[in-house]
Amino acid sequence: MLYSKTLTRTALCTLLEPLLNHVRPHILSYAPIFQFLTGHNLLKLGQQVHAHMALRGVEPNAFLAAKMVAMYASSGNLNSAMAVFHMISSPTALLYNSILRACARYGCFEITIGIYFRMHSLGVKGDNFTFPFVLKSCAELSSRWMGKCVHGQSLRIGFEFDMYVGTSLIDMYVKCGEFADARKLFDKMTVRDISSWNALIAGYMREGEIYVAEDLFRTMPCRNIVSWTAMISGYAQNGLADQALRVFEMLKEDSEVKPNWVTIMSVLPACADSAALEQGRRIHDFANGLGLGSNASVQTALVGMYAKCGSLADARQCFDRIGQREKNLVAWNTMITAYTSHGCGMECVWTFEEMIRAGIQPDNITFIGLLSGCNHSGLVDVGLNYFNCMNTLYSVEPRVEHYACIVDLLGRAGRLVEAKELIDKMPMQAGPSVWGALLFACQSHRNLEIAEIAARKLFVLEPENSGNYVLLSNMYAEVGMWKEVDNLRALLKCRGMKKSPGCSWI
Repeated sequence: MLYSKTLTRTALCTLLEPLLNHVRPHILSYAPIFQFLTGHNLLKLGQQVHAHMALRGVEPNAFLAAKMVAMYASSGNLNSAMAVFHMISSPTALLYNSILRACARYGCFEITIGIYFRMHSLGVKGDNFTFPFVLKSCAELSSRWMGKCVHGQSLRIGFEFDMYVGTSLIDMYVKCGEFADARKLFDKMTVRDISSWNALIAGYMREGEIYVAEDLFRTMPCRNIVSWTAMISGYAQNGLADQALRVFEMLKEDSEVKPNWVTIMSVLPACADSAALEQGRRIHDFANGLGLGSNASVQTALVGMYAKCGSLADARQCFDRIGQREKNLVAWNTMITAYTSHGCGMECVWTFEEMIRAGIQPDNITFIGLLSGCNHSGLVDVGLNYFNCMNTLYSVEPRVEHYACIVDLLGRAGRLVEAKELIDKMPMQAGPSVWGALLFACQSHRNLEIAEIAARKLFVLEPENSGNYVLLSNMYAEVGMWKEVDNLRALLKCRGMKKSPGCSWI
């Protein structure tokens, strides 16, 4: 490490020497310095070299500006990168590629596309480095028409069979839901990158086309860790936990491909869905053996897995292993949700307060977990207090899900009138989750008057749900209102619905 630092310092001194020994250095003397600083997070030094240019009256040309943009972008300063880009009156393709890459990297997808169309309108032709950044932005914005427009422009320039552009096009079409176009393009490609196979497999898995994804996976000439991870996460997302675990075991036997932290995160939900605690522990040990156990994202996934498998103590232990600086909002939300699922309302509250003290800003998912925790533990006033200060104190606008939690909270406590008044004051239309919570509470507390209001709303919002009719019918039967029971049965028959048969998993 010391040798590496000494070598870096020596190389930098060699590059800086022409600048320090000349009153007005040549403009091209700066380019290798900015290129050297790119990717090393040496923003201060880059700013000093930029200031040296300004003091010597050196104006960057398009070539030098491209190097400066890359340096600033790699150091996390997109504003300075944009400022340098706008200084150049006649940008080249190299400069455009540099700023397009910077904007796409920082998630400024609309700006990326805007810059590309400006480039196109000025007659600057893109190359095989240009289009992947632009197509990535189209994919992230799910803008299929814009993606097709860029596809057409790439064809006119002659990049139809370029491997990098072709892979980016497949990824764009897959993410925009245009699987026919993606497959057509894939089949036409003469040289296929492994990334194009992976993009198509992941897309088919997301769409639930499992057999097509399996067929592609089997026929791949070679596989990398992304291919295996796409299959494992795809099975897990489609509720096929056993297949996900089976493929993971196959991967462990492959000596050439080693799982990474993304793979571990993908397989852990499969353990959670099948409540396979012992298998989850083995995967945890396996991750530790690969040196992935200290990864914050893996630890967060372990928290969720252990909680869903019933081991709250292990979940908390994994949460505590995450470094304070690495405990992001996702980690805190996962721990709060873990306590909620185990009915530990006070622990939810304590964890939330601990999160606030750590300086983490909550979001709507945090409050769903917190309010549900209060609900399951009967902490009515505590839940109401948090709900009432969501917006004013924490800048989180209540959504339908939060109102459903509070209606359920009040309903379980028998405060049905308050729950109905809250629904009437909602700033948005109450959905099935809200009225459903009120209807179930009315059944528990035998309040037929409010139950009728809730049921009538649900008959409109989800007319195919026979459970609402049955629930109201049972309430009518309890008080001997047989005429109303017959009317509901006739309505069910008229609409062609049948009562869903009861079942038990035990």
